[in-house]
Amino acid sequence: MSFTHTARVAFADTDASGIVYFANFFRYAQDAEVEALAAHGFSRMDMRYPRVHAEADFVAPLYFRDEIRTEAALLSMGSTSLHWQFSIYGPRGLCAVVKTVVSRRKEDFSPAPYSDEERERLSPLLLEAQAIKK
Repeated sequence: MSFTHTARVAFADTDASGIVYFANFFRYAQDAEVEALAAHGFSRMDMRYPRVHAEADFVAPLYFRDEIRTEAALLSMGSTSLHWQFSIYGPRGLCAVVKTVVSRRKEDFSPAPYSDEERERLSPLLLEAQAIKK
């Protein structure tokens, strides 16, 4: 199943036209990622997680004080990478879909593979696991 994170659009997130500035959708995705990892027993402080790919499709605007619901799910897991999809919703429906690839690294930035136990903890976030369970 996906992980859901909720927040509210802050005034500082909006541009001169009163809508959320596009780059903030990446921040909403990252906030959901951090919370999803924490909910599954991972600390962002134990490793480095550089983004190696990011893309977004924008569907509808968000406005100041809108409630945001971000659904975070894993498209796939590599040995050291997580391929995320974040569906970001506002009061009027889907606003954006953000996809990122994060590569887990040690302090010295060498690859840090996920253990079998860690992969098991992350498996409920896999979209393909959801399709199998339905």
